[in-house]
Amino acid sequence: MHKHLLVAGIAAAALLPSFALAQQSCEQRRSQQAVGTIAGAGIGALLGSAIAGKGDRTAGAVVGGLGGGVIGNQLAKPGVDCAHAYGYYDNAGAWHASTVSRQDARGYFDRQGEWVEGAPNGHYDSSGRWTVANTDASAAGYYDGRGRWVPASANGYYAADGRWVAGAASGHYDTRGRWIAGPATGSYDANGRWMPGRAARASDLQPGYYDNGQWRRGEVTGYYDARGRWITVEATNNGRHANAPTDIAGRQAWLDERIRRGLNDGTLTRSEGDRALRTLAAIGREERSLRRRSGDLRERDRTMILAKLDTLSDDVREMRRGPVRQY
Repeated sequence: MHKHLLVAGIAAAALLPSFALAQQSCEQRRSQQAVGTIAGAGIGALLGSAIAGKGDRTAGAVVGGLGGGVIGNQLAKPGVDCAHAYGYYDNAGAWHASTVSRQDARGYFDRQGEWVEGAPNGHYDSSGRWTVANTDASAAGYYDGRGRWVPASANGYYAADGRWVAGAASGHYDTRGRWIAGPATGSYDANGRWMPGRAARASDLQPGYYDNGQWRRGEVTGYYDARGRWITVEATNNGRHANAPTDIAGRQAWLDERIRRGLNDGTLTRSEGDRALRTLAAIGREERSLRRRSGDLRERDRTMILAKLDTLSDDVREMRRGPVRQY
C-alpha cells in the first residue's frame, strides 16, 4: 500500500508546472525550491489521502506528502548556483545576460528552465526548437564591453535591470575579406560591404555571406560565430507564422488587422502601434516599387518582402523587447 501511496505522491508532484521556472530570474529560481517542496507535499498529501482506503487515509496523506515533497523539491531545485551561469533564455527565447566572470561561468538555463553545461552554442528556430551550431564551443559567443556574455546567434539581450540592450555581431569582415573580431553593430550590403546600423537577427534574410574571406552573393539566413564562420539557419514559414496568409497582399492585410487589434485591446501602445503601421506602409511602398510592368514580382523580391513582413510580425509579437525595426 505504501508503495502505491508513494507513487501517488510522485504523480502529484509531476503536476507542478516546471515550465514556470523559465519565467523567473535566475535568483528567483533558487527560491522556487522551497515553494516546490511545500506545493509538492500539499498535493501529494491530498492525492495520497484520496487514493488510500478509509483505514489508511492518515498514512496515505503522510506518505503521499513525503513523496510529493521530495519530488517537488527536486523539480524546483535549479541544480547549480546562478553565480556560475552565463545567463538564461526566457520563454520567448530571449537571452538574459549575467555579469558572471568567464572564470566562474560554466553553464546556462535554457528556455524550459533546465541547466545546460557550457555556453549556448546554437539558436532557437521559429518553432522554438534548439538547433546546435556547427562550430566549437569556444566560438559560440563573445563578451561585450559591459562584461556580459552574448551568444553569437543573439542580436541583443536583457540586462539584470530588465533593459533590452541592442546586440551586435561577434565581429565583421572588412573590404579585403579579413575577419575583425570584436562586437560590431551593422550588416552587409549586397556587395559584401559592412554597413554600420542595426544588428541582423539569425532569422533575417541577408544578401550574402563570407566563406573563408570570399563574398558569396545570394539570399541566406544565418549568423557568424565568434571566429567568422558562417552558420546557416534554415528559413521556414512555420511556427509562429503558420497561420499567416502566404501571399503578400493577404499577409499585409493580416498584419494590419493584428496591429490595429493590439491598439484596440491595449497590448500595443499608441507609439508602438503607429510605428508598426508606418513600417508596414514602408514595406508596402517598397513592394510596389519592385513590381515589373507586368505587375508581378521576381521570386527573389517576393521572398525578400515576405521575410520583412515576417520580421515585422515577430516584432509586433515581441514589442516589449524594444522598438520596432526600421526598414
